[in-house]
Amino acid sequence: MKTILFLIARYPGYGGIEKVTTVLANQWVAKYHVVICSIDQQDENNLLQELDSKVVFYKMPYNGLKKSQDNVAFLNDIIKKDNVDIIMYQDSYFPCQYLLSSIDRNSELKIIEVEHNSPSGFDIQYREYINSISRFDIYHRFKAWFYHQKSLRNEKNNRQLIYDVCDRYVMLANGLIPQCQKYGHIEDNCKFEVIGNPISIDNTEVDLSLKQKECLFVGRLDGMKGIDKMMRIWANVERTLSDWSLVIVGDGILMPEVKSAIKRYGLQKIRVEGFQTDVKRYYRTASIFCMCSLFEGFPMVLPEAMGFGVVPVAFKSFAALDDILVDGEDGLKIKPFDENAFCEKLIALMSDEKKLKQMQINALNHSQKFSVASVLKKWDNLFKDIENNG
Repeated sequence: MKTILFLIARYPGYGGIEKVTTVLANQWVAKYHVVICSIDQQDENNLLQELDSKVVFYKMPYNGLKKSQDNVAFLNDIIKKDNVDIIMYQDSYFPCQYLLSSIDRNSELKIIEVEHNSPSGFDIQYREYINSISRFDIYHRFKAWFYHQKSLRNEKNNRQLIYDVCDRYVMLANGLIPQCQKYGHIEDNCKFEVIGNPISIDNTEVDLSLKQKECLFVGRLDGMKGIDKMMRIWANVERTLSDWSLVIVGDGILMPEVKSAIKRYGLQKIRVEGFQTDVKRYYRTASIFCMCSLFEGFPMVLPEAMGFGVVPVAFKSFAALDDILVDGEDGLKIKPFDENAFCEKLIALMSDEKKLKQMQINALNHSQKFSVASVLKKWDNLFKDIENNG
């Protein structure tokens, strides 16, 4: 029996990377020996209950950001003791790439890098910040430029290190490959593969008749997820269509600003639910899913929402959006970050009941390409390929 080891910065945890790791581990444990090794943990008592008991879970001795020889030795001991065949590096931009280059490898051990974010994310954040400050603020503009140049160098070095070490480099969408090559200065592309994330929520009992006039926002309440943009958009929407409501599921550093915006704009048709472990009940009744993120890798909430017949409306600010939805058929793509266009297209969709219902059906049908079975088949093909061709 082959052994697959997930090397991940944080596990368990509430993020998408941790969720995908749990889904794949629970599926693979039926035919592989599955091991998870993490540097940091979050809410172990509750989240580990979701993991199959046959999956072996290890915690590294040092959970800090700095390089640790103790962690290097610990990882190599696991690889030897569990006779690991494949390492799945769940890349989360936590600086632990040094572990990959410190592995005592033999020719049989394969390393698969899985990049879970957008390679251009840090660049988008830099441009957004520069646009938000005065052109006369020389100090902060220079400081931002200096750290941006440092980030560019780090991105190049980290990606080149990983690309040299790994046997396959998995991106979550086709459009992310040229971004990875650009920021990593990688000319060769023979190691790249594309495998999206699976829908991890049971959607076998979807009933479109339960849909209400609800828009849904799910995510951290911070600038990167664009909750500030969402509040401004909704203020305009509510003034036009008072029979629709917005439900916000999530928590974060901008929660006070969200509550302040509700008072400032006098919003009546909005509910802030905070962080929720069960999002299914919101998917069941919502009709439209709103995403205002500055960037994403492969946001699982979009195919999950589509799997419940919730139609996404999102800024086209990340490459994976093209892999997830077809504009006008099962969702809407909005030019980033045109809040007026977002508002206009959202209102138009909310006002066209016939079109909305057809798009809900399309979203539900198209979401099947992200089913667990479909994604697992792609992984099985990749495992066979590296076994046969190296």
